[in-house]
Amino acid sequence: MSQPMLLKSALSRVSNLSRSRLIGPGLSRSLSEAGTHRPTALSASFTTQDVSHGPPKLLVFGGRGFVGSNVCKEAVGMGLTVLGISRGGTPPLIHEPWVGAVEWARGNALEPQTFVRHLEGADAVVSCIGGFGTTEEMLKVNGAANVSLIEAAKAAGVKRFVFISAHIPNIPGIDSVLGGYIRGKQGTEEALLTHFPTSGVALRPGVIYGDRMVSSTLTLPLGMAFKPLEMLIERMGIDQAKQFAGIPLVGAAFVPPVSVETVARVAVRAATDPSVPGGLIDVWELAGKDKQ
Repeated sequence: MSQPMLLKSALSRVSNLSRSRLIGPGLSRSLSEAGTHRPTALSASFTTQDVSHGPPKLLVFGGRGFVGSNVCKEAVGMGLTVLGISRGGTPPLIHEPWVGAVEWARGNALEPQTFVRHLEGADAVVSCIGGFGTTEEMLKVNGAANVSLIEAAKAAGVKRFVFISAHIPNIPGIDSVLGGYIRGKQGTEEALLTHFPTSGVALRPGVIYGDRMVSSTLTLPLGMAFKPLEMLIERMGIDQAKQFAGIPLVGAAFVPPVSVETVARVAVRAATDPSVPGGLIDVWELAGKDKQ
């Protein structure tokens, strides 16, 4: 089957997901129910990588973005060989030493022929690709693009795959506005479970905060807005906040924000440590790691 046909097939599978499955405060019954008895990824202890064949090679799709650049930074700090892939192929605007340690390459997840060569010899992939727009656009960028990456990574023999998914709050009618976003994320989680059942990990953060550079002269300090909320929820207690979060509409205010550094740290560890089982890391587990 040609690559355009593979992409069309991936989009069709994502588009056909039933709206009836968009239930509860999470995305769906994808990883969480399909693997009911599987341990979550962070329940395993992290072990030291075997470096006898050199540093592991990590590909970060969306590596120029807010989350992706932090994943690259974390991976460089761990001594990995890092390739950051984006549509432009240029490094982020950040002027920090780690940027020069990353190889930056151009690739479009919706066009497999632009990135498949980079998968050769890769040990793991982290996909930070996602976004908003029309329903069709959201299905493509959150679903079909990531499904294309997963299938290509599997075919190339990549050992591990990490997907930055999302926690969807329990807001009535949210699927009418963000249905493409939700079904796209859900479709990717299901593809991850299919192709990487024991070595694919999906992270479901809620709001991700940190210093977000939007231009060479403007940085948004998102922590100023969300760190106080995180502290309030921490004082309340995660268990109690989790109960309140299940309340329709108002419960969204009790979902803890997570720092981008935590998301990056957990993503890189899940991508490089073979003792971490495939599965789901939800927003509550990420919030707990934020305190460590």
